[in-house]
Amino acid sequence: MKKSERKKKDQLGIHPGTAANRLRKSILYDFAKRLDICWCYQCGASIDNIDEFTIEHKIPWLDSEDPVDLYYRLDNIAFSHASCNYSKARRKKAKPCPSVTAYRNGCRCEGCKEERRIYKRKRKEAKNLVVWFLDMEEQSK
Repeated sequence: MKKSERKKKDQLGIHPGTAANRLRKSILYDFAKRLDICWCYQCGASIDNIDEFTIEHKIPWLDSEDPVDLYYRLDNIAFSHASCNYSKARRKKAKPCPSVTAYRNGCRCEGCKEERRIYKRKRKEAKNLVVWFLDMEEQSK
């Protein structure tokens, strides 16, 4: 370990690479919350805790025909709860109907359509609440 790296580790209490990764995750989580895009790709719920915030590849890149392309493609990236992301990796089958995830994966049964309508309505209500709160905050200044 270099002298400068050792000094950083002594002052931060952890390896500088670990600290940098934690900082990047904090910045990304903060941006996602501010932009109201901090929703789980798998279950559709809000990700309210940074410890549950993960980056997920929508289409698995590992063992694909072009893993480098799939790994870095931004349109293949989503956010998920850690538990949703990791449990999906362990099981091969999709979420059962009716669910928002099943709809996202192509199911168009009436149950999945209704789950998606409910999900979109709740997201719109949450977004309206955030806008209202920010307006109230702005008016109080």
